[in-house]
Amino acid sequence: MGKQLEQIAKSLVWWKPPEAVSLPYLVRRTMEMGTPEMLAMVRRKLGESALREALVGAEPGNFSDRSWNYWHVVFGIRPTPPLPQRFVPNSPHVSSEIGRATPSPADSVAQAG
Repeated sequence: MGKQLEQIAKSLVWWKPPEAVSLPYLVRRTMEMGTPEMLAMVRRKLGESALREALVGAEPGNFSDRSWNYWHVVFGIRPTPPLPQRFVPNSPHVSSEIGRATPSPADSVAQAG
């Protein structure tokens, strides 16, 4: 990975050891959360194509709306596609409106007692 990329990984993905961070994820994290200096270093080390590939391969939660739109404008990808989203399967414990948890029968019994 290289010493400079390891330092970025330690800073932006602090919950994992640098060797456990995939390069595409590190690039996406730098695009989303990195300083201008970090981003410049990633561009120098990996090239512009690595940033584009990281954007195209993004997973749910990697980018905010703002940076998703920004990077698509930077790379001339228009129109901007929707952000990747997680699929949450239907569940009897989640209401269909905005995904709020519904009380289980055990909750009702606990409140009554």
